[in-house]
Amino acid sequence: MKAILKFDRWKNTKQGYAVFAIVELVLAYAVGSRALDTGSWWQYAFTILLLVGGLQNLVRLIRK
Repeated sequence: MKAILKFDRWKNTKQGYAVFAIVELVLAYAVGSRALDTGSWWQYAFTILLLVGGLQNLVRLIRK
């Protein structure tokens, strides 16, 4: 429980937002390029979810 709270506090820092934004945007790019090759709908959906999450973290980073 203590580790989860410590991780949550770290995630809400500038460094945490930056790390999660970069990771989610890189994963969105990778899954998105794979989705274009395969035409899989679930990969398109997962790409959109990762893109939205990455952009949210980027906006939170800029606001902080």
